[in-house]
Amino acid sequence: MRLKNKGLVPLKELVADARMLAETRTEARVARIWPLLVGPVLVHHTRLISIRQRTLVLGCWKTEVITSLRQSAEATWPQVQARLERLLGLQLLRLEIVPCDPPEPRAEKLPVADHLESVLRKYRSLHKQGWTPKPK
Repeated sequence: MRLKNKGLVPLKELVADARMLAETRTEARVARIWPLLVGPVLVHHTRLISIRQRTLVLGCWKTEVITSLRQSAEATWPQVQARLERLLGLQLLRLEIVPCDPPEPRAEKLPVADHLESVLRKYRSLHKQGWTPKPK
């Protein structure tokens, strides 16, 4: 047991927290290369759901293609595994394909009219959060 802010915490909770943090980082790394990983056709019909216990969970919102996607995934899993190993150094054991909802549409960012103003706004925001030193 380790001492935490509110008393003793079992070590297995600390290990679980560390594992969850590592899986979250791994998911972020895989999400960045998702188009490269699944290819140009599947990138518009699939998304990364999670990576848990060395299993890549892929979601597809087109339910009519899930069966064929699972069959083709069985045949191509060795290549995907090798690609993940080569690009990210990840050793995943399984691929699971599940139905999911389509991703929420992202709000488009408007082009920045004044770059200096956007930098100053960002600096002020960081200053309010305590990330920058106070001027003397």
